[in-house]
This record gives sequence, C-alpha cells and structure tokens, in this order.
Amino acid sequence: MFSITTKHTLALFATIAAKIALALFLIVPAIAGATTVRMQFPQGTVDITLYDTTAPRTVANFLSYVNSSAYRNAFIHRSVPNFVIQGGGFTWNDASGSIAKIATTAAVANEFSTTRLNKRGTIAMARLGGSPDSATSQWFINLVDNPSLDTADGGFTVFGEVTAATLPIVDAIAALPLVNADADDSGTFATLPVVGTVANNTLAKANLVLSSNVSIVSGTTATNYQGMWWNAAESGWGMNITQHNTIIFAAMYTYDDAGLPTWYVIPNCPVTTNGCTGDMYKVTGGTSPAVAWNGSAKITTKVGTGTLTFASTTAGTFAFTINGVSGTKAITPQVFSSDTPAIDYSDMWWNPNESGWGISVTQQGSIIFAAWYAYDATGKAIWYVAPNCTVTGTTCTSRLYKVTGGESLNALWNGTNPAEDVGSLAFSFTTTSAATMTYTLNGVSSNRLIVRQAF
Repeated sequence: MFSITTKHTLALFATIAAKIALALFLIVPAIAGATTVRMQFPQGTVDITLYDTTAPRTVANFLSYVNSSAYRNAFIHRSVPNFVIQGGGFTWNDASGSIAKIATTAAVANEFSTTRLNKRGTIAMARLGGSPDSATSQWFINLVDNPSLDTADGGFTVFGEVTAATLPIVDAIAALPLVNADADDSGTFATLPVVGTVANNTLAKANLVLSSNVSIVSGTTATNYQGMWWNAAESGWGMNITQHNTIIFAAMYTYDDAGLPTWYVIPNCPVTTNGCTGDMYKVTGGTSPAVAWNGSAKITTKVGTGTLTFASTTAGTFAFTINGVSGTKAITPQVFSSDTPAIDYSDMWWNPNESGWGISVTQQGSIIFAAWYAYDATGKAIWYVAPNCTVTGTTCTSRLYKVTGGESLNALWNGTNPAEDVGSLAFSFTTTSAATMTYTLNGVSSNRLIVRQAF
C-alpha cells in the first residue's frame, strides 16, 4: 500500500497542454487488418486499434512494452475531466505493496501528423513538455477532441483509437472519483482515479484502475527475417537481425574510422510489407566484461537511421545514414549449417539489470554463432564473436575472438580483418529462456546471468 500523503520522489514523465471541454465523436477511421491491443481493467475491456502503417515507429514502440508485459499491473495514474486519462508509467508491485516505475527503453521520434489528430477516443504518446522526441512508455486516451495537443510542441503523436464498442469503458474510468496522492508537487498523482473507499487515507491495490492484462488480440504477423546477415564480399562485418512478430532489433558489428571494432543498434524497426526503417544508435560509457557492470556513465547517441529492404528472405539491402553520411550495402543471410536445431536459442539475450550490453545468438543446427556487444576498459563500444559454439545437451563452448582492421560502414570496404583469440565463452541454458554465460576474456574469468530480451 502507499499513503496519499506520503511524499513521493517520482519525476513527472509527461506534461499535457491545456484542456478543451468539447465532446465530439471519433472521426478517424479504423484500418482494416490493423493490430488490436486489449486492456483488461476492473471496469471492463478496452480494445485499441493501432495505426500500424501511418505511425509505424510509435506503434512498434508501444507494442514493445505490450510484448514484454511491462503494462501488466500498470494503472491509470492521471485522469483529467473533459481532457484525458493517462497510463503506461507505473505498476503495482504485489511483493512490496507499493508502486514502481515502468522501466523504459529509448525514446521514440515524434510521428505527429495532421491526418491523425487528437480526437475523442484516440490514443497518443505522452512525453516531456517542450521535447517532441521524448516519448517512451506513457500514453493517454483523449476523452474529447483536444486540438491544443495538435499544435503544442510539434503535436502529440496519435497512434491508434479505442473501438466504439469499448469506448464507454474509458468514459466509466474517467467518471471515477479523484484523489491527490501527489505529496511532492510533481503533478504525477495529483488527479489519481480511484475505485471504492480509500481506508485510513491509504491506497490499496483494489483502489487502483489497474490493467490485469494487456495483450495483442489481432494483427498480421510479418515475414520473419531473423538471422545473421552479411555481405560475403566484405567478410569481417555483419548484422544480427532479431525479430519478434512485427518488430526488428538490428545490431551491426562493424568498425570505426581507425579500423577498431564498434557497434550500432536499431532497437525499434517496425516491419511493413518488405522491410523496416528505424533510428540508429551508438552506445558508449559501459563497463568492460572483466569488471562488475556499472552503467552510470553510459551514453546513448542517435547517429542516424537505417532501412532494411528485403527482396526475399535470402536477399536484402541495408541503407543507412550515419553522422550525416549515407551508404548502402547488399546483404544476405550467413549460412553455416543446414540442420534444424533441436531447441532454437536464436534471439537477443541480455541481463535486464545491466541494460546497455547484449549478446546476439544465431543458431543453425547444433551450432551457435554469438556476437557480443560490450565495452573496453575505457568505455568504448567493442564486440567479440564466438563463431563455433556446438550445442551438446544444454551447453556449448567456443573460442572467443576480437576482430580489427575493417572499414567503417560509410567507407569503401578494404578489410584486412586480423582476428585475435582473446579467450573462451560458454553457455549453460537452464531453460529455453534463461542461461548462464561463462567466459574468460584476456585472462580474466567471469559469468553473467542472461535471458531472452523481450521487445
């Protein structure tokens, strides 16, 4: 439980412009075949039809939280009459009997369009005031037409609509009484909707408008392009494509201008008919695998965009702009076995408590090729590969290599690619979704607990 008078140190995630009390019906048409997300509240079911094709990055961002179960046990923390209800920021922790902030991933670029206005019943991304590209997990549903949100700070991105049949549930939530549970004047819980009677001035779980389940109930599954891709004529760099339904997480292992290893990621690339486009990032400031993780100095920098276009599941093109320089690479899947795995561990793996590094696992037959995205002792991005980890039972072991001497992506390829043996790496899979990664790197041995990364 948490008291409505106890001071909270929670920062306000999103500020919304002035409210407009004009109640009109939703006029934005639904899209046939679009993804529908269902939210289960105590008041009933709310179905939301997403604008997959017209707001692809925002939809992919929203679905990444849905797919990771981040919105389960989340609650509506803000309700403003004749304006909006807002959620996606906080959950109820049953173990501690208190609230917790939803862990957020990289912010999504604003996709506001005058063809998708903040009309009654639409869902849009909440964000920091004055910062159009700061939306992460929080969303709001418009209770009325809110034209002020279409002009403030570049507009608030509408990415879906509540179905007509379930819109009365939204209105029922908006009609609930409000309490001020915001003792630190941040505004986060100043208009918190509650259910029932608040006993002894202390809110319990039963008082919250809590989503017991949030899930995808319809939508088209995209062609799957997951795997390790490369250009055979430029052996020495590559790209791991991890795909969950309609979202691709692409990680490029490549080189900087000095020929030293570096890496980039496109963490949110929504798949359309034959490809996807997403923002590309470089991360620095992490700690070396040789020491305990400390991500306090980690810096994530957007360096450009990347577009993957697939002619088929065996041929594609990677077009990119990095630091203002554009280029294109032809890519194909890298095949090292034609057998089918008994258990396929292919995925992006990480430790959720150490966000900032990861390891891409590509499995063909009994062979795992692992690309490890990490940092050197100075915090510079660096990668290692375990190219031949043969699975026996639930374990595998491989030599571990660092590769240097390549060219940056935006330079003509002329890679000499000296590979340096830096140690060994082993996986021990305790389940199909959890493992221990044990390694020796430059003479230092350690281990990490890892799980599949949900997005």
